[in-house]
Amino acid sequence: MTTDPPLYDEQELLERLQLKGYELDGLLNVGIIAPVAGDPSGHPRYCAETVDHLAAPQQRIRLSDALWWDFDLNRPGYVPDGAPWARAVDLPFYPFDDKEQQSWARRYYKLKKACAPFPYPYPERLARYRSRMEDRATKAFELKHGIKPPPKTRGVDVSIRGTQVKISRAKLRDLVWSKTMIRAGADLGITETALRHLCKRYMIPMPTRGHFNHKDPKKRPPKPKLMKILRRNPRDGDDYRFGSVEGVSPYDN
Repeated sequence: MTTDPPLYDEQELLERLQLKGYELDGLLNVGIIAPVAGDPSGHPRYCAETVDHLAAPQQRIRLSDALWWDFDLNRPGYVPDGAPWARAVDLPFYPFDDKEQQSWARRYYKLKKACAPFPYPYPERLARYRSRMEDRATKAFELKHGIKPPPKTRGVDVSIRGTQVKISRAKLRDLVWSKTMIRAGADLGITETALRHLCKRYMIPMPTRGHFNHKDPKKRPPKPKLMKILRRNPRDGDDYRFGSVEGVSPYDN
């Protein structure tokens, strides 16, 4: 019997590392800390093993140094001039783990210092970096603990009564295999014919006629897997339009 690896929520992380909220935000901005999962409400969760490691005295000093790092001095900015300073942890690019992270922190701190007291002027870049660091931390966490992430499926955009609705191919397949095509089309607000064209368009297998006539659901043919959709070149003249449907992801399930 396998047990889920322990995770900390944000409040537990703050208490364990004795950090304040703005300090955690600064560490997230430079990628020293990154969430690896989320709870049902979407709040971030952190690897308990990693957090406990960072709670060691030397690592806590390293976290403090990361928040106060001065690249011009190549040491924390809070250290008085002339005062001796020794690395708390011997890392290649202390206090940053790799060249990419240090390069990003250098640009981030430089712009943040130049624009003070105003916030970092490029929040979209900051959001992309944090998202990339979170993805890397999540993949490493899942690989270490043998967690298989749920399969990803890209959606198709369906225009229903003038409103764009995005639905995944898997959900569309589940819908047409859970009820008749007429009822499934009614749920989407389109006709049975339009739904059949939609399924053909995006290579979604459909049940044969009479599939739901079986009184015993166990005797019905099983729901098939989705085939992958390969990238199609718009130069070939296909603009991905068909009836009331627009767009398809080239990286679908």
